Amino acid sequence: MKETQFHKKAEDYLTDDVWLDSVEGSDQIGKTSNDEFNLAGDIIKSIKNKKETLTPAEVNLLGSRIVRSISNYKRRTFVLTISAAAVLLLVIGISAVLTSEKKSDISAFALRTQNTDRTGDTRLILAGRKEVRLKSKESKIAYVQNSTEIKVDTEIVNQSVSDNEMVYNTVVVPFGKRTQITLSDNSQVWLNSGSKLIYPARFASDKREVYLEGEAIFEVTHNKEYPFHVLTHDVEVKVLGTVFDLSAYLDEKITRTVLEQGSVEMKSNSNSLFGSSKTTLVPGTMGTYNSGSNGITQTQVDTKLYTSWREGYISCEKQSLGDIIKKISRYYNVSINLNDQSLANETFTGNLDLRNSAVQVLSVIAEVVNIKIENYNNQIIITRI
Repeated sequence: MKETQFHKKAEDYLTDDVWLDSVEGSDQIGKTSNDEFNLAGDIIKSIKNKKETLTPAEVNLLGSRIVRSISNYKRRTFVLTISAAAVLLLVIGISAVLTSEKKSDISAFALRTQNTDRTGDTRLILAGRKEVRLKSKESKIAYVQNSTEIKVDTEIVNQSVSDNEMVYNTVVVPFGKRTQITLSDNSQVWLNSGSKLIYPARFASDKREVYLEGEAIFEVTHNKEYPFHVLTHDVEVKVLGTVFDLSAYLDEKITRTVLEQGSVEMKSNSNSLFGSSKTTLVPGTMGTYNSGSNGITQTQVDTKLYTSWREGYISCEKQSLGDIIKKISRYYNVSINLNDQSLANETFTGNLDLRNSAVQVLSVIAEVVNIKIENYNNQIIITRI
């Protein structure tokens, strides 16, 4: 049996459904003495890599790895060529990476500024790296149309931008705070805790694009000729004029869009050989993208369960304690630990008033679920009674 497996070619592995399932998430690729096994694994990784794009250096490294595998295979078996099917699959996979759509300017800018600190004050970072700090927990930023003025809470900030100049501003909201932004086209954005929004100080005449890390509710000004695009690390949402919530935190595998009004198109950024996933949402539905499965699912939902934070409360309908704790932890910037991990599966239905403290909010849950809340130096411990 071992001898038979050793002489399997790369294309035999690639057409073996059982092998394809078993290799998902495996750390054996590149660690075995079977070059054909490793070669097949390299091909799978090259065409299913969940990164937005392979860099030229990565492509060169992959090419060298495969050439080395082929060379070793030739020396051992005296075969001059490997399977045409494997070569074709490799060429298609790498070509798909190299010819994938060029990143937009705003996405490239976002990648260059990805490691932005999410602690302290809310910050408005203007082009040129000038920073304006906002001390309030609930801050407001408004761009005055046809003006150089930006209203930042109670003060006025001036930013002169020429008509043909494209500059990007950034709002960074730390954990425990939120910000409402009125963009230059009068679209409204409610930015949740631990989030970052990158956007042009003035939109170009031919497109409207912003980039989100975290969660935000968008109320987009209708303009049929110039759709509004929200880009994230995993998906892109295209809208004409609508109200929707988009959650795309970098530390989560799930990116979701919940549509309250209008119509949006949700598309993954995957560069897979088989193309990106895409779906159109209608009001009352949620599109969910899972980076693990590389697909978008659509379900009917009660939108208020996902948008109520804009009004100052969390609405829960049989929601797990684990999910609720994650929201509260971000909202209040506190550490919450479960003494018994099975508590994460307990569910709660009701409204939680975010004007109260984190302990007060959790105490409301404690009236329904048999738990005890203890607070030690900004760290909340939840135990089962």
